[in-house]
Formats: sequence, structure tokens, C-alpha cells
Amino acid sequence: MVDPQQFNECFVDLALQRSLVGFEDVLKRTMALFKLTAWACVLPPSMQAGGRPLFVAHAVKTGGELLKRASRDGIASLGLDNQADSRLLEAFAGELAPQSESRWRILRLTRDRRAELTIFLYRARTAADFSREELELLARVGHHLDRCFLLLAKQQEQEFMAGLFRLVSNLYSEGLCVLDGQYRVVFENRNFREHMLLWSEGRSALQNLSLPRQTKLPEDWTRVCDASFAAFKQMVFDASPNRMVVTQGPLFSLERALSPKEAIEGTARYLAFQSSLGVRPYLLLISNRQATQATEGPSMDRIAHEYKFSRRERQLAELILEGRSAQEIGKRLVISMPTVKTHIRSILRKSGAKTRLQFAGLCRQA
Repeated sequence: MVDPQQFNECFVDLALQRSLVGFEDVLKRTMALFKLTAWACVLPPSMQAGGRPLFVAHAVKTGGELLKRASRDGIASLGLDNQADSRLLEAFAGELAPQSESRWRILRLTRDRRAELTIFLYRARTAADFSREELELLARVGHHLDRCFLLLAKQQEQEFMAGLFRLVSNLYSEGLCVLDGQYRVVFENRNFREHMLLWSEGRSALQNLSLPRQTKLPEDWTRVCDASFAAFKQMVFDASPNRMVVTQGPLFSLERALSPKEAIEGTARYLAFQSSLGVRPYLLLISNRQATQATEGPSMDRIAHEYKFSRRERQLAELILEGRSAQEIGKRLVISMPTVKTHIRSILRKSGAKTRLQFAGLCRQA
């Protein structure tokens, strides 16, 4: 018989959990009250879990054919939904049993009118059978298990995405914006809002000191966003939920001139994350406002031809003439500092210049 006071303490702790470590600890204590040797739960699909059913278990046997198939094709392939045949459930429960003589019970609990979660409970053969009162208490635990897992799954994904976007923002200090699959802004910085205002309204927008709180994408950007998501919908992802895959989709480039010496460049690409929570698409939008080479300056085509620059060396030469530092060049072209320095040495050697300043002087005289 389960001690009522201990059960109530665990039940309240379970209801209040907001962290994965705490959730696992209180769940372990709760299940120990019922002298369980193992347990498993099949959670029905939900928006928080990427539209997939999920399988959670502790100390079950993992060598069965049904579980191997679920690992390969996903738990949904077993058909353990509210239409599942009782014989299939019994077969699955038998495969999961930690010992051949374990006592087990199957609980089927309704989350809503259309979805059920299934819980498999195991005890040693030497332990007493499950009483009706114990099964009623375990059903209450099951509902909280479902609620807590979905809450934690959603929080973990949000924390992961927030950390990822902060990392991207730190690596790229220019305009940055991330949209979710419904075109809602997940993350953006002030530079991106400023660039979009300049893009849609021109230089006169600089007089507006009060930027909008959230980006409104111009038609040009909306069009390439549509193209990015259209490319995403054509992607075929591996059905295995056991690993995370980050896919960077096609790059769509944009450019809008503001004046002969100034421009805003932008790119849009989709990012697709596959995990046990499903495949989630996002759009990564990057903008960059830069000074361009004046129209009266030297022709880079002529300079590159004269000094026999490679395609990459020509890119670096253009940035050198803009007065960019080696660090700025590395960030702009997404190459390491040793690679930047190697290309600069090659440019100086081919042009006969000893410094970048001397190289810029040679180009102006060309």
C-alpha cells in the first residue's frame, strides 16, 4: 500500500516541476513508491512535440523487434494510438518487460477527446499485484507525466533556439532576423530593423529616430522568404528521430543601392532542425549596410586581369580597397585569419606592393 502523505508530496512536486533534472528526480521517487522495476509511456502527438508521438521509458528491455522497428522508423510506425489493438499492446508490453516473469499493467489515459497516452508498468513477480487504488493513483501520475514532459520539451526547444540565435548574433554583428514557419519574428536586432526601413523608404528614413518595434519585411524580402520556404517543403528528411540535423537551405541574395557609394546587401536562407521534437523550419535573414567602391575608382576587372588574381583574391582586393581590416575581411568572407593573411600575401606578391596601403595606391594609379 502506498503511503498517502509520501504520494501527495511527490504528486505536488511533480506538478510544480519546471526543469528536466528536477522532473526526473521527482518521477523516480514517485515510481519508487509503487515498487516499479520499470515503466514506459507512449505520448500522443502534440504541437509541442512537433506533431509526433513520443516514447519515454525507464529500465525496460530494449532488444525486442517492435522497439527496434520503432527506433528505425519512429514510434508512430507501431500504431500505438487510440485505435491500437489490445493484442499489439500486450505484445509490446511483453517485449519491454525487464524480466520474463515480471508483473505488468497497461494504462490508457485520455489527453483529449481524440488522443490517448499509454503507460506500461512493471513489477517484480515476487511483489504484490497492482491494486485498483494503486492504478487510480498511477493514472493521476500519468496525466502529470504527460503535461510535464510536453512543457519541458517545449522549454528545451525554446532554450536551444534562443541559445543558437544568440550565438549567430555574436558571430554576425550586422542586421539579423529569424522567422518561424508562420513568418513570425523569433529574433531580430536593431540593425536589421534599420536596414529594412532604409530598404523600403530610402535615405529619408534616417531622419526617423524612432524605429518600429518589429520588422516589417518589404515585398522583395517577402518574395525570397516564400522561395526559401518553398525549397524547404521539397526537402525529404530522414525519418529517424534519434539525432539532430541542421540543414542550411538555398541562399537567396538581395541588393539595394542607396547612393553611388552606399548599399544594403541581404540574404535569406532556411534553417531546418530535426530532432525528436520533429522538423522545424526557420528563416535566417541577414542584412549588411556597406560603402561601395565609387564609380570613378579603378576597374577591378582590369586590376584582377593585370595582376592575374584568382576569384578569391579579387574578392579580398575589393575589400582591401574599401579599407577593410583583415578581421573584417575574414568575417565578411567567412574564412579564417590564417587564410585571409595567405591571400593578402599573395595579392601583395603578385602586385609587387609591400603593404596594403601601397597596393591601394597602385590601384588608384592603374
